[in-house]
Order: sequence, then structure tokens, then C-alpha cells
Amino acid sequence: MPQLARLAGVVLLVSLTGCSLISIKSPERPLSERDMSARILTRESTTHFLEATARSADNIIANEPDAKVVEHTLGWELGVITTGRDAEMQLAPLMSLLDSWALALQLQAFVAEGGAGAALFGTHQAAVREITGNYADDLQGLAHSLLTPKEFAEYQSFVTDYVRAHPLQDLRLARASVVTEWSRTKGAKSSLLDEVGTFPQALADTAQRMQIYGDTVPVQARRQTQLFLRQSGYGPDEMHAALARLDERLERLTAVAESAPELVHGAEADFRVSLREVFERLDASQRATMAALHTERVALFADIQDQREAVLAALDVERKALTADAGRIANQLVRTSGEEVRHLTLEAMLLLIGLAFVVLGIPFAAGYLAGQARSGLRPR
Repeated sequence: MPQLARLAGVVLLVSLTGCSLISIKSPERPLSERDMSARILTRESTTHFLEATARSADNIIANEPDAKVVEHTLGWELGVITTGRDAEMQLAPLMSLLDSWALALQLQAFVAEGGAGAALFGTHQAAVREITGNYADDLQGLAHSLLTPKEFAEYQSFVTDYVRAHPLQDLRLARASVVTEWSRTKGAKSSLLDEVGTFPQALADTAQRMQIYGDTVPVQARRQTQLFLRQSGYGPDEMHAALARLDERLERLTAVAESAPELVHGAEADFRVSLREVFERLDASQRATMAALHTERVALFADIQDQREAVLAALDVERKALTADAGRIANQLVRTSGEEVRHLTLEAMLLLIGLAFVVLGIPFAAGYLAGQARSGLRPR
């Protein structure tokens, strides 16, 4: 019984030791506090920049008589919305900071003296420069506060070289990939799964991305519609004039109908032409808006799909690791149990031999000693 108790204790101890190898982990590693701060603060800086740009654009559109300046302003806001959103939503938080910082410096150089956009905004050029300068300063300060001195020097050298090599050429704000350039320059190859974080972190990131799209897509669609109407020759004054002409033709149609019904057909034709013209413009604007919304929706779902694939890949890695841990535990338990059983069998055999010796040897020894004692007592 004591031997069986020992065997049970050993098996329990091995099982508990093996169970410590089993752990349910979230995808790869959780994001560090610095990574989370970089992600949140970079997006916050970009949000403030886009809000300041929207306020400036509203002021220019309301007060600027030059139609070209207004068109440039609308194109500028559309460009910064798209590029700023792409930069701030990089999967790796530090790459998001790096990309946004590089974009801010590109925008600052674009509207500065000697840049391709140095004269796009007329009398409002100084205000636009101030906004972009504040954005660049914010991101540089953020990088300085989050990175070590060595990392900051490395990042600053990279963005300086990147901006010099890839200046913005026009309001389309076409950019080379910062992540690709960084990987090519530094040889950095980080695992995608390492940047997902835990499940709560990944879900929070997805919710924040949805909020960013929800905040920027309506503004983008509105500016796209305004720009399209202006490029089609329909600014606010033209729209008012078109509606006034429509009202005038309606009054004419009413007057003619009352005085000479036979002439209504001519006025009706004019009315139809005018109405068709207005609706064709509105329909073209609607198609442009829907195309922009479709593009953003496709980009959003592609981004969500990337997040989903990364999480599923992480789950597959954890499942394989858990299966391997279970296999190792089973092998260890079988091996340890076999060794203990062999040890117990050996002890049992030794115990049986000892018992046989005691059971058979003691009576034999007692008889032998008794015989010797009787022979010593016999008279000679």
C-alpha cells in the first residue's frame, strides 16, 4: 500500500508539472505600452490635423472669390484625408508613426516656398502652411517622446531622406510606400502577427478603424461632390442661376398655359430641356459620390479582412503549439509512469525475495541451531 501511494503521488506530481506547460495565449505577444501609445497618439494628431484642414477649407470656400483657389482647396482636403488615413492606419504602430511623420514633412515641403503647391491657395497660403507645420511639429515631438535617442536619430534620418527623394508633385499627393522603403533601407522584417496584439487590442483597433472611416468618408464624399460640380461648371452661383432659370420657365409655362394653351407644348419642351440638364448634373455628381463611397467601402473591408486573417493565423499557431504541448506532456507522462512501474516492480521482487528468505530461512536456521544445541548436551 505505501508503494501504491508513492506511485499515485508521482503520477499526480508529473501531471501537475506537465499541466504548467499548457497555456492559452492570445495571438503572439501583446502590444507594448509604447506601441499602444504610438498608435493612439498618432491617430489623435492626424485627427486634429484633418479637423484643422476642414475648418480652413470651409473658410476658403466661403470667402474666396477665385474659383481656382477653391478647387485647389477641395482637392487638397481630399488628398490629405486619403493619405492621412492610410498613414495613420498602418498595422504596426511604429510604422504608423513613421508614415504619418513622413507625410507631414512631405505636405509641409509641398506648400512651402519653392514647393509644387507654393501658390495654390492664394492669400490663404500662410494659413495652410501653419496647419501643416503644426502637424509636422506634433509628430516629431511625439516621435521624440516615444523613441529612444538612437531610434529617434534613425527615424529622423530616414524621413528626411524619404521626403527629399519623394517630394509631392501635385494635389493627388501620390506617395511611395514608406513601409517598403523602410524595409529596403533597414532590412527590417517584422512578423505581421507580432503587430496584432491580444484579442482585446485587435478588436479595439478594428473599432477605431471603423470610427475613422465613419468620420472621414462623409466629409470626403461631400468635398468630392463639391469639386465635381465646380469642375462641371456648377459652382454655388451657377446652381442658383440654374434654379432661377428653372423658376422663370415654370412661370412662363404657367402664363402661356393660361393665355394660349396651344403654345404650352413649346414651353413644355423648354422646361424639359432645363430640367433634364439639372438632373443630369445631379446624377453625375451622385455617381461620383457613390464611386467614392464604393472605393472606401472596398478599402475598409479589405482592411478588416487583413485583420481577420492575421487573427486566424495567430489562432492556428496557438493551436499547433497547444497540440505540441499536449503531445510532449503525454509522452512525458507515459515515460515517467513506465519508469516508476519498473522501479515499483523491482522493489516488489526484492520484497518477495526478502520475505521468502525470512519465511524459509528462519525455520531452517532455528532447526539447525536447535540440533546443534541437542548434540552439545549429549553425554560422551
